[in-house]
Amino acid sequence: MNHSISILATLTLIAGFILSGCDSPSNKMQDAETSVIEANRDLEMAKSEVEAELKMYRAENDERIIEFNRTIGEIEQKIEKESDMDTKVRMEKNLAEYQTTHRELEREMDNYKASGRDNWDNFKDSFSSRMDNLGDSLDDFFTTS
Repeated sequence: MNHSISILATLTLIAGFILSGCDSPSNKMQDAETSVIEANRDLEMAKSEVEAELKMYRAENDERIIEFNRTIGEIEQKIEKESDMDTKVRMEKNLAEYQTTHRELEREMDNYKASGRDNWDNFKDSFSSRMDNLGDSLDDFFTTS
């Protein structure tokens, strides 16, 4: 008899542990819904942060693009005054390449749409590097042409 009571008590304890460890389906559903809501909120926050950064970055680069336009205009004026035709042709060719790069960068910035943190960071790094290279090329135009 003592043995059957201990078996019954053990089975009752095991059943209690099993049942208390299980959440009801409604609790699991509520937890899942809460997780989805939190994930959506985090996604919206990240998206708005990227969009705000993009807006600031565009404003900064708009200033650089305006400066590049001014520099290109000055270079064109100096090329016009060049008397050596070979030098003039070489400079015009180099400047045309820089103008093409300039237009491509301008178009890329105008057409870029925020699509996530990783894509934004990659775009920003690549774009900044190419803008810096173009700026250096324009600054050093007459020393390298």
